[in-house]
Amino acid sequence: MDFDTLLKQLQDWTNKVPLIILGSGASVPFGLPSMWKLGEYLKNTLHFDNDIDNAQLEAFKKSLEDSNDLEKALLGIQLNDKVLRAVIEATWRLIAEADLQAYEQFVLNGKEVPLVILMKHLLSTTNRKLSIVTTNYDRIAEYSASTAEAFICTGYAQNYIGHFSDKIHTNALANINGYSGQVNIWKVHGSLDWFETPSKENIHLPLRKDIPQDYKPLIVTPGLSKYAETHNEPYRTIFAQADTEIQNANGYLCIGYGFNDVHVQPKLIQQIKTKPIIVITKELTPKTKETIIEGGCKNYILIEECNDKDTKIYSSSQGEHIIENVSYWNLAEYLKRIQ
Repeated sequence: MDFDTLLKQLQDWTNKVPLIILGSGASVPFGLPSMWKLGEYLKNTLHFDNDIDNAQLEAFKKSLEDSNDLEKALLGIQLNDKVLRAVIEATWRLIAEADLQAYEQFVLNGKEVPLVILMKHLLSTTNRKLSIVTTNYDRIAEYSASTAEAFICTGYAQNYIGHFSDKIHTNALANINGYSGQVNIWKVHGSLDWFETPSKENIHLPLRKDIPQDYKPLIVTPGLSKYAETHNEPYRTIFAQADTEIQNANGYLCIGYGFNDVHVQPKLIQQIKTKPIIVITKELTPKTKETIIEGGCKNYILIEECNDKDTKIYSSSQGEHIIENVSYWNLAEYLKRIQ
């Protein structure tokens, strides 16, 4: 392998400010729960007085034990409104608790976070604009953009009580004085900060420790509810913007993303046939390899951990290689090679 050529390619593709796609693997280093941990939490904490609801819960538990896959377990069952609401609220509580602990990490040592360093690096370009598409509910992207001193655009007004508008992103936010630039964060599965009021309004309530009475968290749980809940705002606008970002990007940097999402996949698969894509993650999913390598993408570099201490690289131009005693799949180590 010509490592210098590969390194130059990584630097070139990254420095052109690609669209960043954050998956759950990008949040795990901050202590956010994995899908497995969420499944175990739901299985062990949910309980209902009603026999019908409990029967659904038991069916879910059995499906989860059989498949060991939360999304498959939920896909196999059409939950009624009461059980689905309980799943959403329990999911919110588990992730919110871990997220607020991560927030403390940013308060104390945020400038050292690799994602912050990456954002600062990319915002230093003449365009001063960066876009992120993420399937995560947590606020790791927002904390990072805040620490990078960027103006954040999610579709919601960034107020203590923020309204949603499909017009906010159309402003020239990258040029606002006093900020390092603009970071668009399109959260296709919703956010811990988003709620539906009893009167069906969508609002942004930052850093809540609990769910307001009679409010519903606007997060899309794994499973069938993804298809049922995403036709309304804010998702309609957010999907449209995510699709536009994917279509217009000059390339893609995927961090901890496993290529398993029905909302991101279709447009992304179309575009990566010819545009450069970099994937860095602890372990590449079979779907990632199938989509990119077997899918005939022409310009890719995939990076994962190997043998607990090495890095394995899959390159469209250089083939497959193992580099010993380095962790380029880790964002902190990756940044040392491209800056």
